[in-house]
Amino acid sequence: MSVFAAIKTGCFVVFSLILTGCASQSSQLKPVIPLSAQQRQLQLEQLQEFTLTGALGVKAPQESVSGSLNWQQQGPYFQANMTNFVGISIFELETDALGATVKADGETHQAQSASALLDYLSGWSLPIEEMPLWLKGVASPESFNHQWDAQGRLTSFTLKDSQERDWQVSYVTFFPDALALPKEIRLKAQADGSSIKLVVSKWQL
Repeated sequence: MSVFAAIKTGCFVVFSLILTGCASQSSQLKPVIPLSAQQRQLQLEQLQEFTLTGALGVKAPQESVSGSLNWQQQGPYFQANMTNFVGISIFELETDALGATVKADGETHQAQSASALLDYLSGWSLPIEEMPLWLKGVASPESFNHQWDAQGRLTSFTLKDSQERDWQVSYVTFFPDALALPKEIRLKAQADGSSIKLVVSKWQL
């Protein structure tokens, strides 16, 4: 059995049902007086530690997979755990000063790059290195085609990932907190049409 056999055999679930359940949950963040666009951007850029949970769907040219995502950001490093619809772990991904480690199907794999490691093991070409930024609604320095709404919230931009691939990033909805943290995020690769959809159910700062 391949390292990601659990993905191909147990995770072709109806993603819309997962998203419906997540959308019904409250943000767990109390609405407060909104920040100015400049204040909000500065605080988002300075936000280095956070945890989020939500429903994640990935569509690649050869397969589609969905499940629950738990992401813990601690400074420049993170821990990510994706589980299928019955709570069984699909993979655990962790980064530290030495590189990236993936645990899946009872095996452990290591490499210097998280995105290269996932690509090698699963065939997923995802903008993982840039994820700590785009998760919280911040564009990376290499991004372009930025768009903002009337409230000064970043709504879309084009991301160039570590593998020089272009992704269109769109923020569909936001939580009603002062930071207006993203609630629904969509990404689409311009090269092969791969897409990511994340609906966040809870942020913890």
